[in-house]
Amino acid sequence: MLAVAGVTLDPATRRVECKGKEVELSAKEYALLHALMQQPGRALSRAQLEQHLYAWGDEIGSNTVEVYIHHLRRKLGPEIIRTLRGIGYVVAKAESKP
Repeated sequence: MLAVAGVTLDPATRRVECKGKEVELSAKEYALLHALMQQPGRALSRAQLEQHLYAWGDEIGSNTVEVYIHHLRRKLGPEIIRTLRGIGYVVAKAESKP
Protein backbone atom coordinates (compact mmCIF):
# COMPACT_ATOMS: atom_id res chain seq x y z
CA MET A 1 0.00 0.00 0.00
CA LEU A 2 1.17 3.48 -0.87
CA ALA A 3 -0.21 6.41 1.11
CA VAL A 4 0.24 10.16 0.67
CA ALA A 5 -1.85 13.01 2.13
CA GLY A 6 -5.04 11.00 2.58
CA VAL A 7 -4.69 9.11 -0.71
CA THR A 8 -4.02 5.38 -0.65
CA LEU A 9 -3.12 3.26 -3.65
CA ASP A 10 -3.08 -0.53 -3.57
CA PRO A 11 -1.00 -1.84 -6.50
CA ALA A 12 -2.27 -5.39 -5.99
CA THR A 13 -5.93 -4.45 -6.53
CA ARG A 14 -5.37 -1.19 -8.45
CA ARG A 15 -7.73 0.47 -5.97
CA VAL A 16 -7.36 4.15 -5.08
CA GLU A 17 -9.02 5.84 -2.11
CA CYS A 18 -9.05 9.49 -1.17
CA LYS A 19 -9.97 10.28 2.43
CA GLY A 20 -11.64 6.88 2.78
CA LYS A 21 -13.71 7.02 -0.43
CA GLU A 22 -12.90 4.97 -3.52
CA VAL A 23 -11.93 7.04 -6.55
CA GLU A 24 -12.36 5.80 -10.12
CA LEU A 25 -9.32 6.50 -12.29
CA SER A 26 -8.64 5.80 -15.94
CA ALA A 27 -5.72 3.52 -16.76
CA LYS A 28 -3.49 6.48 -17.63
CA GLU A 29 -4.49 8.44 -14.51
CA TYR A 30 -3.70 5.37 -12.40
CA ALA A 31 -0.32 4.85 -14.11
CA LEU A 32 0.65 8.48 -13.53
CA LEU A 33 -0.43 8.47 -9.87
CA HIS A 34 1.31 5.14 -9.27
CA ALA A 35 4.58 6.45 -10.76
CA LEU A 36 4.47 9.54 -8.55
CA MET A 37 3.51 7.65 -5.38
CA GLN A 38 6.27 5.05 -5.89
CA GLN A 39 8.83 7.81 -5.42
CA PRO A 40 7.32 10.26 -2.93
CA GLY A 41 9.28 13.42 -2.34
CA ARG A 42 11.17 12.96 -5.63
CA ALA A 43 10.34 15.15 -8.60
CA LEU A 44 9.62 13.31 -11.84
CA SER A 45 10.04 15.14 -15.11
CA ARG A 46 7.43 15.22 -17.82
CA ALA A 47 9.60 12.84 -19.91
CA GLN A 48 9.86 10.36 -17.03
CA LEU A 49 6.10 10.40 -16.54
CA GLU A 50 5.49 9.95 -20.28
CA GLN A 51 7.51 6.72 -20.08
CA HIS A 52 5.00 5.40 -17.54
CA LEU A 53 2.03 6.38 -19.71
CA TYR A 54 3.07 5.13 -23.13
CA ALA A 55 4.69 2.12 -24.73
CA TRP A 56 7.71 2.55 -26.96
CA GLY A 57 6.68 3.92 -30.35
CA ASP A 58 3.34 5.36 -29.19
CA GLU A 59 2.67 8.92 -30.23
CA ILE A 60 2.62 11.29 -27.26
CA GLY A 61 0.50 14.44 -27.19
CA SER A 62 2.26 17.69 -26.38
CA ASN A 63 0.37 18.33 -23.13
CA THR A 64 -0.76 14.83 -22.19
CA VAL A 65 0.93 14.76 -18.79
CA GLU A 66 -0.54 18.15 -17.87
CA VAL A 67 -4.03 16.97 -18.81
CA TYR A 68 -3.80 13.85 -16.62
CA ILE A 69 -2.30 15.85 -13.73
CA HIS A 70 -5.29 18.21 -14.02
CA HIS A 71 -7.71 15.24 -13.92
CA LEU A 72 -5.97 13.78 -10.86
CA ARG A 73 -6.06 17.11 -9.03
CA ARG A 74 -9.76 17.46 -9.77
CA LYS A 75 -10.47 13.95 -8.43
CA LEU A 76 -8.05 13.89 -5.47
CA GLY A 77 -7.60 17.54 -4.54
CA PRO A 78 -5.10 20.17 -5.60
CA GLU A 79 -2.73 19.59 -2.67
CA ILE A 80 -1.78 16.02 -3.66
CA ILE A 81 0.49 16.77 -6.64
CA ARG A 82 2.80 19.80 -6.68
CA THR A 83 4.27 21.35 -9.80
CA LEU A 84 7.93 22.29 -9.64
CA ARG A 85 8.35 24.74 -12.51
CA GLY A 86 11.04 23.68 -14.94
CA ILE A 87 11.56 20.39 -13.09
CA GLY A 88 8.40 18.28 -13.00
CA TYR A 89 5.83 16.98 -10.54
CA VAL A 90 6.08 15.59 -7.02
CA VAL A 91 3.90 14.12 -4.27
CA ALA A 92 4.69 14.49 -0.57
CA LYS A 93 6.69 11.89 1.32
CA ALA A 94 4.75 8.71 2.06
CA GLU A 95 2.92 8.31 5.35
CA SER A 96 4.05 5.42 7.51
CA LYS A 97 1.43 2.70 7.81
CA PRO A 98 1.13 0.74 11.07
